Amino acid sequence: TTTADAARAAAGAARRLQETYFAATSKAIAPERWYPYWWALPLAPYGSKATALAEAVPGEVWTFDQLQGLLDVLVNVRMTVARLEGGGLWVHNPVAPTKELVGMVKELEKRYGAVKHIVVGSAAIEHKIYSGPFSKAFPNADVWLPPKNWTFPVDVPLETYVPFYPQGSPKTLPMQSIGGEQNVPWANEIEHAVLQVGGSSLRGFKDPWFVDTAFYLKRTKTVVLTDVMEKVSQQAPPVCQINPQPLLVRAMDEPDKVPANTSQARSDGWGKTVLFGLLFNPNAVEFEFSGDIANDLLDGFKWDPSWRADFDALVAKPMFVPPILAVLAFPRRRDEVKRWSNIVTSWDFTSIIPSHLDGPFNATPDEFTAAMDFALTATPYEQFGANAQSLIDVDKLSVDLKSLEVPKPLSPELITPPKPAQEAVEIVLDAASEQ
Repeated sequence: TTTADAARAAAGAARRLQETYFAATSKAIAPERWYPYWWALPLAPYGSKATALAEAVPGEVWTFDQLQGLLDVLVNVRMTVARLEGGGLWVHNPVAPTKELVGMVKELEKRYGAVKHIVVGSAAIEHKIYSGPFSKAFPNADVWLPPKNWTFPVDVPLETYVPFYPQGSPKTLPMQSIGGEQNVPWANEIEHAVLQVGGSSLRGFKDPWFVDTAFYLKRTKTVVLTDVMEKVSQQAPPVCQINPQPLLVRAMDEPDKVPANTSQARSDGWGKTVLFGLLFNPNAVEFEFSGDIANDLLDGFKWDPSWRADFDALVAKPMFVPPILAVLAFPRRRDEVKRWSNIVTSWDFTSIIPSHLDGPFNATPDEFTAAMDFALTATPYEQFGANAQSLIDVDKLSVDLKSLEVPKPLSPELITPPKPAQEAVEIVLDAASEQ
């Protein structure tokens, strides 16, 4: 058998894995997981929206994960639901309202009361597009969106994409729930702060092109947000393992190596998925184009063994700002990001639930400060090594084309001073290095 024959056979194996996945997740096999309006945001796995429910805080907070991505690079996208003190439910970043998902939420309604508020903290279309269809399933709930909301690539009202708002147009979140220009009904038990980042020609450089909101669930000491802070583990989230074929396709090191369905293979597939999802063009992978684009997009990737160290470095971080934000977005508005971070770290939280990857994960205000300060002051290479090069190139090109502002340094008065114990350690280390 020639090398070309082996590659073709492997391509067939990868294709069969994908076909097995789509067969197992079809409407005919799993109608309760089917979302008929998937074409409004045609991301994989398209109409199939399996949901993994987890109780994040017993009797208080629940997470609902679905899948979202391109080709076989599928990551989890998360909705979080919290119980309100006076009865009822507060929903953050709704996901696709399949029969399965709606049934899960209605079971919570039986115990804790009706969905009262559907709250979107992000301007990203993948997080807000389900707010209308979800509200149709819970028509008495109010829908809330952040201020200066916009849609990429065509900035039109959200109702154009999702014309299903039983209560009329969504309400607008104030910039802060406490001390802002207005209050919100849940302000006594959930505080929030909106982050707006400008500096792009997409929004005339003035208006924000990135928007996220941190919510502080005071009773459970939990921060809920969308994209600003992440954590990742070696094993894929449960929703990725319901039908693990995409992980096995991604686990392939090269076209002639299709792995068996083992825990290690799923972990390998998850690691490479995360590297693709966060870095877009990881340093350890090469794309080999054979001319058969359909198969090449499945198995045309050859991975250097160094990918494992790159993934392990991400796993080792207590938390991190995603590369696209750390390299492209935040450098334009470091001071605004730091001021927002200071509001978040004034809260006495012990865990964070983001809308992707791990969640909840243990976290303290000091750890959040350290991760954010590292993102705002360290170079891309210091944060992500050679894997940052593609984003560095995009950053430079964007500045040259005047589509992104020149980065601005963090103002000295906003730099977090070291704690006394930290200063002592640094003095000892400096003295040791001089000997």
